[in-house]
Amino acid sequence: MDTTASLDPGTPPPSGFLLSAPGEWEYFTEGASNILFRYIGDHPYFKRFLLRLRKLLPGAPTTIQLHDHLNKRFAPLLGNYIMRCDLIELDPGFVAVLNKGLQAGVEGDWAGRPVEKVRRLLDENEQWGMLVEDMSCGNYLYKEEGEDDEKREDPGEEWRDMATVEFKPKWLSQSPNAPANWILCRTCAVRMMNGKRRRLYREEEEMDEGTQPLEYCPLDLSSGDQERIEQAVYAIVNSQNAVMIADPTPGSDDEGDEMDVEMADAPTTGCGGSSSSEQISHELAKTLETSLVTLITHFFRKSTIIPLLSELQHRFGTRGVFTTATLALMSESDQLPSEEEMANAALQIGHGDPGGNDIWTAMTLRDCSLFLKVWVRKQHGRGMEARIECKVGDLDLKTGDGGRAVYWRDVERRLRKGGWYVNKDMGRNCRTGQGMA
Repeated sequence: MDTTASLDPGTPPPSGFLLSAPGEWEYFTEGASNILFRYIGDHPYFKRFLLRLRKLLPGAPTTIQLHDHLNKRFAPLLGNYIMRCDLIELDPGFVAVLNKGLQAGVEGDWAGRPVEKVRRLLDENEQWGMLVEDMSCGNYLYKEEGEDDEKREDPGEEWRDMATVEFKPKWLSQSPNAPANWILCRTCAVRMMNGKRRRLYREEEEMDEGTQPLEYCPLDLSSGDQERIEQAVYAIVNSQNAVMIADPTPGSDDEGDEMDVEMADAPTTGCGGSSSSEQISHELAKTLETSLVTLITHFFRKSTIIPLLSELQHRFGTRGVFTTATLALMSESDQLPSEEEMANAALQIGHGDPGGNDIWTAMTLRDCSLFLKVWVRKQHGRGMEARIECKVGDLDLKTGDGGRAVYWRDVERRLRKGGWYVNKDMGRNCRTGQGMA
C-alpha cells in the first residue's frame, strides 16, 4: 500500500509555546548542517517527531528561511510525500544546554553506531527549531480508528513499525549533458570514474571482488521493469546502514547466524511493550527479514514517488549543469554552447520549455533522501500484512555558495572528457539494465 499520510500525532502545544526542557531531548543523528534530537519526555505530541537544530555555519540559512523554502518550493511539488516539518520556538538558553552535552561527548546514534566527536556545535543565536517526522522504526504501535480492544484477541493484529529503509534516489533520469551514445547513467559513470581514481592512487584500499559493496543503478529503479526494480531494491537493502529492523528480542547467536543474507547487515533497535508483545514483534521481524526486498519491489511498482521524482528532476534540470545560473558563478571561460543554443536544443529534442530550468531545485531532488517505514501486523490465518509509509526528506536549500556549481560542472566535464559515459569495461548497460551496477 502506498501510504503517504502521517499518523495523527495528537494535540499540539498551545500557541506561543516555548521549548524549554533540553533534558527531554537526546542526540539522534546529524548531517553536515544540522543535528537531530529525539524526545524522551512525556508530552504525547513530541514523541513522533525529531527536533532539527542547525549548526553554526557561516552564511547558512536560518531555520525560518529553510522552513519557508520547504513550504513554498517543495511542498507544492511533492504534496503528501514531503516530510512534515513544523516550526517550534526555543526558550533562551535551550541550545546552549544541548551544546554542553555535545561537548561532553555522545556515545552513539539512534542505530547504536559509535559517534565521533561532533565537529560543529549548534548555533546558540538561533531562536527556532524544526519538528520533523520521525521515520525511524520501533517507536510505537498504531491502532486503527474505531477498533475495539475487547474484540481484539490477538495483540499481533496491531500495526507495528518494524523497519525503516533510507537511501538517496540520485539521478533517476539521465544527465542532459551526457553524450547521445551513452551506455552508463550519470550515477554509474561517476561511480566508475571515482573507483578508477581510487584504484590508481590508493592501491591499499583495493578489495576482492567478493567484498565489493553492492551498488544500485537509479535507472533500474525508475525503469518500471520488475526485474530491474528488484535488482535495485536488493542492492539498496544490502547497502551499509540503509535498513533498520526493530526487534526487541534478537534471539540467540545461533539464530542470528541463520539470518537471511538480505538483512545480514541490518541493525536492530528496541521496541517497548510486554514480553508477549515483544515476542510477537520478534516473530514479525524474522518474517520481515526474508520478505523485505519483495515488499519494497512491489511498493515501487505501484507507487508514484519514483516517477514523480524522475519527472521533477528532468523538468528542472532540462539543460544540465551548464546554465546561466552556474556559469555566472565561474571565473574561467570554456568553449561551451551559448545559453540560447542550449535552450533551442532543448526545445528541438522535446524537453519542453527551457525557461523552467532550475538547477538548484533539480540537484536538491537528486540529493534528497527517501524514507520508507514498513508497518506490519498479523492476520488471522493469512500470515503477515504490511503497509509502507513513504516520505521525502533532506530537501536542504542549495545555492551557488561553497563552490557547488563549480563542482557540478567539473564533474560533468571530467565524465565527458574521460569517456566515462560510454565506458564498456564495466560490463554494464544502464539503458537496458544488462549487467550489474
